[in-house]
Amino acid sequence: MNRKIFTALLILLVGSLFITDTGFAAWTQAKGHAYNQLTFSYYVSKNKFTTVKRRGDSRINLNPHGKAPSGDVVKISQPKFTNTKLTYYGEYGATDDLTVFIAVPYVWTRSDDNIRFAGNGGATGVGDIDAGLRYKLSNNLFGTGILMSAQTTLKIPEAYDYDNPLEFLSLGDGQYDWTLAILFGKGIGKGYIVANAGYKIRFENADLVFDNKDLHSYKPSDQIKVRLDGGYAIAPKLSLRASIDWTKAVGNASVSDELIAANTHYGGLDVDQENAIIKDTLGLEPEVLNLGVGLAYDFAPKMSVVASYNIDVEGFWIFESANAGQGETYSLALVYMF
Repeated sequence: MNRKIFTALLILLVGSLFITDTGFAAWTQAKGHAYNQLTFSYYVSKNKFTTVKRRGDSRINLNPHGKAPSGDVVKISQPKFTNTKLTYYGEYGATDDLTVFIAVPYVWTRSDDNIRFAGNGGATGVGDIDAGLRYKLSNNLFGTGILMSAQTTLKIPEAYDYDNPLEFLSLGDGQYDWTLAILFGKGIGKGYIVANAGYKIRFENADLVFDNKDLHSYKPSDQIKVRLDGGYAIAPKLSLRASIDWTKAVGNASVSDELIAANTHYGGLDVDQENAIIKDTLGLEPEVLNLGVGLAYDFAPKMSVVASYNIDVEGFWIFESANAGQGETYSLALVYMF
């Protein structure tokens, strides 16, 4: 068995692992005030949800819609992959209505496939950096007491080198993303609820040249993103949190003819090659339904610690996970506000 097989199994995870969302709240920071969060997280995946059927050692798309005969997404085992992150997230109130924010992760990846076939655990370093703005549109939308904000986020892939995706695991997809979102927030008694609805525009990665020849390019699918967060104080310093996060691929991913040809060389399929490399090899159309629960403890007036657990689930109807790794994330965060 050679690198052709480990590549096909490994790269599918990339599309879902590095989806980041800095929309932690709808509220803006007061002018001159800041929110700082340092998070240690551990992601592990041993399975994936796929619409591509395995036939022996190959994979083919069963119909133009990429579904199994029953129309269901298939869950199959996957060599173990872990992604450990130490992420700094910060917000600062430029004005009472305008908040700037940034998220910078340092990432350690480890893959059983990488160890077996490439001789190393995986890539390590600074991953995709998110930077953005949040602007408060209303404190009391239509007299309902609901706060509404608009947010824009730019994902910046300049902190790491991106190499041949058919041969190496990188720290991200190597291309820019731009997300536009509307956020709503409301305090309810001892709790709160936040809704975030956005559209992520994913740009083309056109910087890949293999063997000093032939331009290889691809564009991940744009995404619709919907998230609900809630929290409730169960004690004076202790609160329970929960989240539902749904990512839906629009289906406009594309790959160059050169990349399709290269995928065949590395052991990809000759049949329905474009669809196979998009949905399987590169994982350019991931769909993920994620559920999370957390516990926050305020140990000082402006400091707290948050422990949380998230898991990707199969979902239902249009809210399903497909063409993405199934993972669990364990996180511990330290929060400081001033």
